[in-house]
Amino acid sequence: MTRARRSLLVFLVASLGAGCHHDPRPGDACKSTDIRCVDPHVELACQKGVFIPVPCKGPAGCREDAKHLTCDVTGNADGDLCSTDEDGSAVCIGTDRRITCRAGRQTIDFCRGENGCKSEVGTVRCDQSKAEPGDPCIGQTHACTTEGTSVLACRDGKLTLAATCPGENGCSISQGKIDCDLGKKTDEKKPRKSP
Repeated sequence: MTRARRSLLVFLVASLGAGCHHDPRPGDACKSTDIRCVDPHVELACQKGVFIPVPCKGPAGCREDAKHLTCDVTGNADGDLCSTDEDGSAVCIGTDRRITCRAGRQTIDFCRGENGCKSEVGTVRCDQSKAEPGDPCIGQTHACTTEGTSVLACRDGKLTLAATCPGENGCSISQGKIDCDLGKKTDEKKPRKSP
């Protein structure tokens, strides 16, 4: 084959390859802005430069509008996939729950405190000052039980009973601090009667 024919063949192959276009698929390379809807309930999200499928189980599903894409995760389950590139992103589910992307998985938190779950500019606040045993938690979290009789502490990602508060005020929250009313001391020695 002559040099001219070889050059022409390389040019044709390159031209055909440049004209090929396919929709992105899981595993394809991507940039953080390259997000797509695969179908009405699945988004292709970019994670560390590679597309992964992410469920959008909320009623609005996955929608592309001009340059914006929305993936409604309000119907997603605890443990559903999310992109680690979106770690920390959160939305309220109604007024008493929050769903947050943590380490590539969705986590549902209960917001049982009186302020519930509220979306503010750039943040989602979840009042977890009251909780139930077994509710998910992070770090050194403490809370009062919903009936206000005990203190809960975070152990191994779940809130567990830490102390009971038998006093009149039970377990209460004031200025972000938990107070446990232990009641009157019963260990004081009473004077013994002489025989």
